[in-house]
Parts: sequence; C-alpha cells; structure tokens
Amino acid sequence: MSEPEASRERSPAWMPVLGFGFIALTLLVPIAKSGLWDPFELRSIELARRIALGLFGASGLALPGTDNSLPTRGEVDRGELPFTSMALGMKLFGLHTWAARLPLVLFALAGLAAAYVLARRLSGRRTALFSVLVLGTMPLYFLHARTLLGDIVTMAALSAATAGVTLALFEQGRVAARLAWLGLAAVGLGAGLMSRGLLLGVSVPLLGAPLAWLALKLSGALEPDRPRDAFGASLLALGVAAAALGVTLLLRADGEPDRYFVWLGFGITHGSAPPTFDAVIGALGHALFPWSALVPMALARATALPASLAGAARSRESGLRLSLVLTALVGLGAWGGVSPYAGVLPFGPVASLAILVALALADIERGTPPSRALGMTSAALVVLLLADFINLPDKVLLAFGVEGARFPESFRESGAPWLMLAGASAALGIFVGLLEDDPSERPAFERREYAAWFATLRDQWNGNLLFGVCVVEAALLGFLAFGLLGERIPALARFAVVDAGRTGMRVAWLVPPLVLALPLLALVLRDAARWLSNQRARGRFGRLFPTRSGLAALGCVAGATGLSVGYYPALVAQLSPEGTFDAFRRLAAPGDPLGLLGTSSASAPYAVGRPVVPLSDAESAFDWLFEPSARRWLVLKSDTLNGLNSRYRSLGKNANLPILDGRSSEVLLASNRLLPGEHNQNPLDRYLLDRPPHPTHPLDACLGGQIDVLGWDVTNLDGEPVRSVMPARRYEFVIYYRVAARVVGSWETFVHIDGFQRRFNADHPTLDGHYPFSLWIVGDLIADRHELTLEPNFTRGRYQVYFGLYSASRRLPVTRGTATDDRLHGGDIEVE
Repeated sequence: MSEPEASRERSPAWMPVLGFGFIALTLLVPIAKSGLWDPFELRSIELARRIALGLFGASGLALPGTDNSLPTRGEVDRGELPFTSMALGMKLFGLHTWAARLPLVLFALAGLAAAYVLARRLSGRRTALFSVLVLGTMPLYFLHARTLLGDIVTMAALSAATAGVTLALFEQGRVAARLAWLGLAAVGLGAGLMSRGLLLGVSVPLLGAPLAWLALKLSGALEPDRPRDAFGASLLALGVAAAALGVTLLLRADGEPDRYFVWLGFGITHGSAPPTFDAVIGALGHALFPWSALVPMALARATALPASLAGAARSRESGLRLSLVLTALVGLGAWGGVSPYAGVLPFGPVASLAILVALALADIERGTPPSRALGMTSAALVVLLLADFINLPDKVLLAFGVEGARFPESFRESGAPWLMLAGASAALGIFVGLLEDDPSERPAFERREYAAWFATLRDQWNGNLLFGVCVVEAALLGFLAFGLLGERIPALARFAVVDAGRTGMRVAWLVPPLVLALPLLALVLRDAARWLSNQRARGRFGRLFPTRSGLAALGCVAGATGLSVGYYPALVAQLSPEGTFDAFRRLAAPGDPLGLLGTSSASAPYAVGRPVVPLSDAESAFDWLFEPSARRWLVLKSDTLNGLNSRYRSLGKNANLPILDGRSSEVLLASNRLLPGEHNQNPLDRYLLDRPPHPTHPLDACLGGQIDVLGWDVTNLDGEPVRSVMPARRYEFVIYYRVAARVVGSWETFVHIDGFQRRFNADHPTLDGHYPFSLWIVGDLIADRHELTLEPNFTRGRYQVYFGLYSASRRLPVTRGTATDDRLHGGDIEVE
C-alpha cells in the first residue's frame, strides 16, 4: 500500500532504522550488567530454571541443595509464557541472568515493531518513528524489557494484537491481506492469553478496535465493506465473550482464593487495604514519566484530525485514533477493575498510549496548530510529577509494578540530579516545541522585541520595579560581603546574619538578575525554535533540523533516556545485591566462605558462581560468622544490621560490626575482621562510638539511672565543634551518652534552647530512629546527632540549653545533674 498522501514524509528513510537501533541498544546493553533483584527477579529466574530443567531437559542447570522440580501452575501464579521464554534463553545460553533477560528484550523489540507497523501503515513514517521513540523510552516499557518481572510479554502481546486487529479493520486491501493481519492479531492474542489470561490479555485488544469499527459504522463514517463488517462483528463478539468469561473466572477465583485458574492469568491477592479503581491511573502518571505529561494532551486531541487529511487517508487515521483511544480506555477499565483483587498490575496496553502521543506530535507537523493551554498543562505536569518523585521517592518504584519494594534511602540524594535533568529536559522541549500557537513562519530574533523588554522594565510602575530590584540586589550583596568577611574577621562575624558558605548565599545575589532575565531567555528559546522551523521550511541544510514537535519529542526522549541509561540502572544496583557480590569477589581471598542473611541463597550461583551458606536468622548468622577460623564474609539485608551489631558490641569489642561494602542502604557486606588498610563502612559508626568523646560542654549527669550524660557539642558541617552559633546557619547538636544499665522503654529526645522569652525546639527521634534502645549495651558510647538551624531573626545573646528524653507526656527522670522538671540543664550557648 502506498503511504497516505496527506501524511507523506520527506524525511530520510534511514531515520526510523536509526531510531529503532537506538532503542534496541538501550534495551540490550544493560541486561548483562544488572544484578538480580531479590526477591522479585530471583523468584522469576528460579521458576524459569526449573522449567528449563523439567520441560526442556537442560540438566546442566540443576543446582545441588535446591528445588529442581518442574513448577506447578499454582507456583507460577500467572501466565506461563514469560517464564517459559526465560527458560528457553537459559536452555540455550546457560545459567546467566542475561540469558533469561534476552527473550524478554526480544519480546519488547517485537512490540516496538508492531507499534511501528501500525502507525506506519495507517498514519505515516513520522508518526511511526515517534511511536518507537515514545514507547521505547517509557520507563514502564523499558524497565520490564530489562528485568525478569515478565509483564513485557503482555505489553508486547497487546501491541501486536492491537496492531493486527486495527489493520485488519481499517487498512483497505484485499481479504488475503486482512487475513494476514488477523494472523498477527492471533499471535498477539495467543501470547496475551498465555501471559495475562482472557480478561486482560485477550478481551482488551478484541474490544478496542472492534468498538471503534462499530462506532464509525453507526455514524456513517465508514464506507460499506462486507469483509470488514464481517471481521468487525466477529471480533467484537469474541471480545465480548472473552470479557464475560474473564469476569466469570475472576468472580470464581475470588470465591476460591486458594485455587489458581489458568485462563484468568493472575492470582488473587486480597490485602488489608485493596487499591481503588483509580490507582492504575495514578501509577501510570509516574510509570510513564516524562511522557505521561503528554498523554492527557494526546487523548484530548486524538479525535481532532489534521485538516490536510482527506479521503481514504482520513478514514484510515480516524479508525486508528478511535481504536487506540478505546483500547486504552478498555485497558484502564480492565486493569482498574482487577486491582481490588490482584493489586495494581503493570498496565498492558501501553503501546496504545505511546502511539497516541506520537500522533499528537506528528499532527503539529501536519498543520494542526500547537496549543498554548495544552503545552503549558503538559509542562506543569512534568513539574508536578518531578516534585512528587523528589518528595516521595517511593513513587519511582511504581514503574516496576511490584508490591513490597522499598526505595533505598542511600539513593535519594544521588538519584535526584538524574530526575531533575530528566524533568528539565522534558519541560524545556515541551516549552520550546508546543507553546507557539501559530505554526506559520514568523520572524526570529527581532531587536525591537528584546528592546521592548528593557523599556518595559525601565518604565514599569514608574520605574519603581527596577528600583526595588536594585535595592534587593544591594541587600543580597551586602549580606554576602559581611558573610565572607565574617569567615575571615571574627569581629565582623556578628554582622553576618547568614552563612555565606553554607546557605547558598554565594550565588543568591544572582537570583534577581536571573529572574529579570527569564523573559529574555524565553524569547531566545522561542526565536531559536522559530529559526529552526524556518530553516526547515525553506529546505536549507536538508531536513536535519528538528520540527517543533521534534523539539518536544527530543526533549522528552533525552530526559527519558537519561532515566533509562542512568537513573534506573543505578537504582537497580542499589536494590540488587550484585554490587555487594562484586565487592566480595574483589576483597575476598580464594576459598573464603560466604554466608547470606535475608538474601536468598538461590541468587549466589548467578552472582558468585559457587555455593554459599544460607543463614536463616541473625543469631545463627552471627555464630557462623565468628566461628574461630579463617576470614568469613556475610551478605546481609540492612534491616538485620542492628541486631548483629548489638551482638558484636556485647562481646566487648567497643567497635561496630566490620562492614566492607556499605554503598547501598539495602544490602551490606560484613566480615569477621578488618585487615590493615581496610575501612569500616558501617553506617552505625555515626551514632555508636569506638572511643570516649571529649565534648566542649562536659557534664556529669544521669537519666533514669540508666544513661550517663557525658556532655554535648554544637559542630559545623565539617564536624568541628564551635563555641557560638549564628542564625540561619546549619549546625549539628550532638549529645554524648554512656550506657550505665539496660535501658527500659522507648524514648525520644527533646532539646530546648531558651532565652529572651523565646524557645527553639529541636525534638527528634533518638539516633534518628536508626538504633533502638533495646539494643543498647552497657558501656556503649552513643552520639545522638540532630541538625540545628536557628531562625534568621534569632536575637543575639546567651541562651540556656536544656535536653532530655521523653515518651508521650512523661520524661525520663534526671537522677544526677542539675535539672528542672526533668529537663537537664546543659549550660549556655552564645548566639551571635
């Protein structure tokens, strides 16, 4: 079939190949570098290994001391195709994680190819290229393509089934061609059935396109076509039957939760608080970032066809658009409907949303004017979702679609720049590409427009605006000057009301000029987009310049690619014990035994290639680690560290458990000894000391007869004690304890800085909640640290410091030392 006349592209034919190759690289390269995510990926690969043994006869995959039997259907607890595919990869290439991942990447590439073919046949080359780039860089898609969670098979299957059914109904051609497309649909439907069952894997694609055919048929938008009508009616009947049978199976499974129904495709998992219907939409917003910011725009404009489309091309694209919209809506209904029974499962018809976004971008190149309202809404959504990720980093894990995963705190700060760059790239691309509401040529970089801004700034409010900005700028420069001089001349330090080196005041003076320059920057970006569009329209330098929609797509692709190759691989490295196993291979001597606590021993053959010692609890792990013998190693989950550390300190070591790899806040590598030159990376070193402290404010006090108070310090951020503090500067308030007797109960810390009829309150969980009182050992030296930042308007003078421990309305009694109402009087602190 020739390409639709109204959407014929003059861009080079190699561009789609380049785009597809780029996505293939981002999917294939990381599969050999990522470790196994215990327990989610580990469960999948173990099931696949046992299937390879029992079904494909891969005897070389048998592991001693593990279950090597063929899994039952109930153990799999979902469609079998993903696990069978992984098993085939391991049969062919051996006991490697990349061997299990490779078939899933191939499924992902097949899904991308199906989306490309659908968009190419019914819309055009540019739409098809955008479809591949959008789908391949959506986190929900590329993460499941590269992990062993299995739902990429469902996504690829639904992409193929939607493509086959839609092409069979809306591409004009002979019956033989339509039958060929139905063959593609049959393959996709079969894969969908074997991965997510009738309700999710079959009924969704069988209802979307046929419902679109029915709607267009009833509205008279389709010309009479007997073969198409016959196919449409038959497919719609099959879709309704599949949906009805799927709902019946769901209701039966809900009544028999211990029984697994093969054709249902998922198990029933009733939780204490089942998710609501709209939880799927919320998950999609985070799982498709940054493309999720464009999805509402794509849905809003899906039925607004470009005026340039006419005749058969218009009919084809009408069918494509309505089919995609209805498939996505039916999918939202299906996934939302099963969420109270099975939890929020990864959304399957993601290809439909990707092609809708691609159509919205391609429409701009075909005469549909960009919308300022939609562009601003999309940019605002990027910022909103980005703020959600920064403030609630657990939202990042929604793209994986697993329950019970915990975001590693050690990755919160190091991962934030990747998120910020992705959001900034997407927002900038959307701003430049979509906010110009007239696609016609306009002059760029006109001097009078830039001069008008300076004239407006000069004359606004009779010049008072510019005067006010100058006053603010002068004040900021003055604060900065006093802050810098105060660091060098102590006598001037009292005039430094802000910390120039710690609070960003070194760059704060740039804020006013940058704010004034923002309109100029917006003009520059707008004119750059105009200039590029004009060059492309005039045919200069070929067609290598991106179009307006290309700029928007480029910004989102760049941001999403940063997440794909940077952020998420680093996150997975934190979640997986692979980095810890690497440290063991690097540090351990040949033959050193390795034990595992809190991490399944089944992961060891994939990571270290030799048997390990599985340990069931902290008690047995500690006894094994410290048996009198050569050096031993232990991989442990972070939630077991406290108990092991307390037991280690109870031996009178006066030190913390040796941790040789503490990069991740989730998985750690411990040993029974430290060799010369090795550094203990135990995160508890911050709170439990190995030598007596020498506080600048020593005390001889006791709380409850259980905890001796040795004194306190205020330190700067370099850990150096200071004698006085200044408002608006960040410090740490440190209280030093020695445990005199077993501590009874659970307590929090209060700190009051009183004076001049005001109080600064620094209440906080003791040791930030990282090490409970029940684990404190007699003789332990404790440093309770908490950030201290006085308000900027805090009055100069000498203040009284009080602190202690409390639980609800009760305070731990002060049994030695000066106190009032069980508030230990710690002495004075000077505020300058």
